[in-house]
Amino acid sequence: MHGTEIGDRFEAIDGTSVVIAHERNPLLPTPPSPGYRLRKTVVGVTNMATLDTIAAELRRDRDVRYLDDGSIEPIDDAHFVIGFQISVRRRFVVMGEFSNAPGTYILRPINSLGVLSPASVIRPRTLSHVAHFVPDVSRAEAFYVNRLGFRCTDRFTGSGPFLQPADSLDHHTHFLIAAPSDMQGLEHFAFHFGGPTG
Repeated sequence: MHGTEIGDRFEAIDGTSVVIAHERNPLLPTPPSPGYRLRKTVVGVTNMATLDTIAAELRRDRDVRYLDDGSIEPIDDAHFVIGFQISVRRRFVVMGEFSNAPGTYILRPINSLGVLSPASVIRPRTLSHVAHFVPDVSRAEAFYVNRLGFRCTDRFTGSGPFLQPADSLDHHTHFLIAAPSDMQGLEHFAFHFGGPTG
């Protein structure tokens, strides 16, 4: 964790992160209505050409702010502020924890620790996904799929889609959950870890 001008940044090994800030911080985007806690979700893209293509597509029917750092900040069809920037993800190689299970090959040798030592710092590997409560899940999905090139990798029947952006190998980075309008906002976000203790 380290501080930023907006708030405290909780960063995974690959550089993805969550920033927690006071709701009255003037640097945060304005919430679409009182009670919103999630102010912005940022998606990484591979290069400036992709960023410009997204900006051109979305400028057809909405404002797209360009920020001083070169990123863009439009609003999606569910009224969430979204950002697009050149990806900060870093490649890394860190072994996961080994565990043995009946009926499989032995992965952890006899008398060796299967988990990290208690003194080890537990660090998430990547920011996995963000889940949004949305009142019109079909409209929200159509925006990400038809306008931004995401694809639905799976669907929770009666709830909503799991969405994967282009050029990503993650099963999903967004999960849209149908909900009444008074529940609209962040449902949860999740990190990936290498095992039960980190």
